[in-house]
Amino acid sequence: MSQYPPPGNNPPPGNYGQYPGQPPGGYPPPGGQQYWQESPKSKGLAITALILGILALLSSWTVLGGIGFGLFAVILGVIALMKARKGTSGGSGMALTGLILGLLSLIIGIVVGVIGWTFFKDNGGSDFVSCVRDAKNDQSKIDQCEQDWNQKIENKYSITLTPAPTN
Repeated sequence: MSQYPPPGNNPPPGNYGQYPGQPPGGYPPPGGQQYWQESPKSKGLAITALILGILALLSSWTVLGGIGFGLFAVILGVIALMKARKGTSGGSGMALTGLILGLLSLIIGIVVGVIGWTFFKDNGGSDFVSCVRDAKNDQSKIDQCEQDWNQKIENKYSITLTPAPTN
């Protein structure tokens, strides 16, 4: 058996290793994979938006996590979605999911923040902050501010924040 192709079926000079345009005999080229492969569209922004959206939702009960991660997920989700719609990148589903999770986390983070701030203000939080600021670095005065604020909350809600020692 010869290592060389039969006569008449040789590629033209200079085209070694390349697929010939039309096989001899008038038959179409074989199906399957194309001669060149298009580079896949980048999905990095969409993946990042999705990951940040998931992290934002998981940490949305914390104001920093819900608002911080959520805001970045929304920004990157919008950018990735615009690029996917233009056709310059892929991952429109991931971008949309990251955008929705980011928005949901932003809403939850803002609601938690408003509720926390309202609770803090309604229960003498501004008085506590003023007391600590006026105490400067005197630890005994800061401890007294904390005890006064704890007592105020205990009296208002009829609860004990610090359990009494059991003897």
